Amino acid sequence: MVSLSEAYAIAIGHHRAGRMGEAAGIYRAILDADPRQADALHLLGVLAGQTGRGEDAVSLITQAITLDPEAADYHDNLGSLRRTGGDAVRAAGQHARALALEPGRAKAAFNRGLALGDLGRVEEALICFRAALRIDPGYGAAALAAGRLLAGGPEPTAAERWLAHALSLAPDSADAWAAVGRARLAAAEADGAVRGYGRAARLCPGNGAALSNLAMATLQASGALPEFPRADRPEASWGEPLGRVLDLFLEALDYGTGEVAEVALFRTAVLTIHRGMLDDARLERIAERARDRLRCAPGDGAAAACIAHSLYRRGRLVTASRLARRYLRGWSEEAIRADPQTAKWRQVDARPVFLDTLSGYRPRIAEAGERSMPVPPAAGGGAILLVSVDSGYWRRFGGWFLSHALKDAPGNRVHVHIVNPGAEDRADLDRRCAAQPGRLSWSLERIDLSVHAPGAETTYYACARFFVARDLLGWTGAPVFITDIDARCTAPLPPDLRDGAGWDLTIMRDRRARGPFDDIIVSFLGIAPTAAGREFLGLVGAYIGWFFDRGEAAWTLDQAAPYAVLYDWTRRGRTPRLRDCEFLRLPWFDFPVKGEG
Repeated sequence: MVSLSEAYAIAIGHHRAGRMGEAAGIYRAILDADPRQADALHLLGVLAGQTGRGEDAVSLITQAITLDPEAADYHDNLGSLRRTGGDAVRAAGQHARALALEPGRAKAAFNRGLALGDLGRVEEALICFRAALRIDPGYGAAALAAGRLLAGGPEPTAAERWLAHALSLAPDSADAWAAVGRARLAAAEADGAVRGYGRAARLCPGNGAALSNLAMATLQASGALPEFPRADRPEASWGEPLGRVLDLFLEALDYGTGEVAEVALFRTAVLTIHRGMLDDARLERIAERARDRLRCAPGDGAAAACIAHSLYRRGRLVTASRLARRYLRGWSEEAIRADPQTAKWRQVDARPVFLDTLSGYRPRIAEAGERSMPVPPAAGGGAILLVSVDSGYWRRFGGWFLSHALKDAPGNRVHVHIVNPGAEDRADLDRRCAAQPGRLSWSLERIDLSVHAPGAETTYYACARFFVARDLLGWTGAPVFITDIDARCTAPLPPDLRDGAGWDLTIMRDRRARGPFDDIIVSFLGIAPTAAGREFLGLVGAYIGWFFDRGEAAWTLDQAAPYAVLYDWTRRGRTPRLRDCEFLRLPWFDFPVKGEG
């Protein structure tokens, strides 16, 4: 017959080896023989807590304490269960009772510190962690807990000291290195965070959380996030770290990390696409993940955008636009406008059935205001540079733009269209036109844009130039070049562009595959007075008007419209005579940072 002490030894052996069923059976057998065996109740309670049965665990250990209220480890373990259950107040009291019964119990001091930390009683928690280390100088978990508690607080150096002590006791502790990463990230030391999280990831290969944390730190260190800019990380350097971040998130997901990493993957992918730094192979991997994501989280706009971008890059814009329209069913207008990628993709409609309707569509927005031309351009004289602005942008950039655009004689002609100008603006433009007869002209528009969604005003200033370009083509029969007032003319247009010889459209492209709303850059877009040029301009105006008339206009509509029309022509075999220009590589223009002039 097995003695009681032998039964305990066998049960504890099973328990330590993880054979929970066998251990529980022996504990229960002991209790069947003697229900007042407090140790059996206590150990069965510990086992219940380890297997996720918190209520049973609390009940069993409470019974054990009733039988033996002087056992410090009973109180200590009950305190840990209380803390796990979210009751940090009672947990701290239970650990205090354990320390009162056994002042030299380092684990109880440590556990009380954790509970006090949960309650925000930081100084008292640190006293407990120091006590644990006095009792047991090798108790590295106490130093680590103190460092974690202080990370992100007002004294980052204090957190560093605690974490350095934890690492001196356990140099290969992945948890300690991860805490270093978190502390340095909280202190805005992103490079140090990368080192800390990187060491943790190397020590725990295959750990999804470690990889995800490293990805987050690498993203912040890159300088690519608008909220964490870095003067020492210019945009040209972002490609490699952004690729690394995406690979880390993908690897983390392969190891089963949580939704936070999944959401971050798609948002980082969209950021990388916007910067023109996401290669096709990575995008395809991410798009596959995005399809899985949308099955369980259909409201993830970044995931949907990744799929649409992958289709666009494969030349399947019709499919992408159908996907976007199907995906947006049920979304509120507020939700769409709160998600910039979603708002942009809603404006990309390459469906033939839609584009077929544009040839007969008369946009209401084009006739909603009152346009007039106080100083019209002369009938002859070659191409016209057209800018369309509001009063604020005219006052900010107008003089600067004209000082470059009109400096060469005879040079380019310029037409300024201003939406809702003030009396001061009108006088300024009249004066400037009088000083540059035949080279400078202007028009104005009075229109109430308050009925449109927030932000539509800025979009309209960019889009109105298509309607004005149509008027100018009809008035002068000369090529019109739409540009931005914060662009800088560096040389007159060459004769073939100025005269409209041998081309229908001159387009500046951004070939970084940033999306159908960023492929054609309307900072420089030329339309010749040919049949194809006029038809193209009419379709683009109808496209823009369709979205304005339905209250769906948003930023980049002026670029999505010409792209969709030209894409449709290409699909149907139409071949307008194109002059393609490379973005930022024009010999006649450059595009300084807004506000630089």
